[in-house]
Amino acid sequence: MLLSAVVTMWGLNVVMVKYLTFFPPLLISAIRMSVAALALLPVVLWNIKRIRLSRTDWLLVGLVGLTSVTMHQVLLSIGVQQTTAGTTSLILGLNPLATALLAVPLLGEPLTKRKGIGITLGFSGVLLVVATQSRIHFSGWGDLLIFGSMLMYVIGGLFVRKATSKGIPPLLITAYSQVIASIMLWLLAVTVYPFEVFSVVDTRPFTWLVIFTSGVLATALGSLGWNFGIGRLGAGRTAIFLNGMPLASLIFAALLLGESLQPIHALALLLIVLGVYLGSQAREKNIMLTASEKVNSVKM
Repeated sequence: MLLSAVVTMWGLNVVMVKYLTFFPPLLISAIRMSVAALALLPVVLWNIKRIRLSRTDWLLVGLVGLTSVTMHQVLLSIGVQQTTAGTTSLILGLNPLATALLAVPLLGEPLTKRKGIGITLGFSGVLLVVATQSRIHFSGWGDLLIFGSMLMYVIGGLFVRKATSKGIPPLLITAYSQVIASIMLWLLAVTVYPFEVFSVVDTRPFTWLVIFTSGVLATALGSLGWNFGIGRLGAGRTAIFLNGMPLASLIFAALLLGESLQPIHALALLLIVLGVYLGSQAREKNIMLTASEKVNSVKM
């Protein structure tokens, strides 16, 4: 339920980011990440003396901030300007498959037949959404940058899984990585853009309301819920929930931007829900069996 809520919020976030496209891409990414970091800063200050992280722990958290936040945002913001929205959604929809494949050799997570069917069904639903939403046109460097963005997010998720397996709380991973990423993005924005860009930033209250909602709800709390899910279900099964984001974006675009919905989207929803169910349910059964075995061993 938590991951479903996160993906729904991320679907709404796509609409909010679309509204904010009058900002330079690196600048709006830096602002949004800073809002998220500020929202989580009390967590950092409260826990910095209570929980000590080793050098290896800091390295893992830093890699999360570098890959799944900074590099993901940079490559996505540049790549989306050179390719279509449909192609972008389709490439990002490869996330569950890439995560499942990389989690096998790097984390030792099994790629079961049930999970494979779930990934296939979910991606089929994504393909239906993308095919009816906008045209798909592959175009060189832009597509490679989007693919790199997707890959960075996948690799970041694997680092999150590794960090949680070492006992680092998802709350700390999220808070520290957001702070690190916001610093990196501001350094990039200041390096790339001239001062004139910063002096003409839109200051209307509604614009900052959208930025605040995107930064706090989607980025800060959404990332926290996502990292918690990775720690609980594993990287591969958590990633399957991302199949629902394109459909959520389409629904919110219809409600808020007046874009059209078609009957075939009902089939897409069915495929995505069935894919998520098949891909994530197996893990829950294993958790229940493991818990039952522990209880029985205690009784004995």
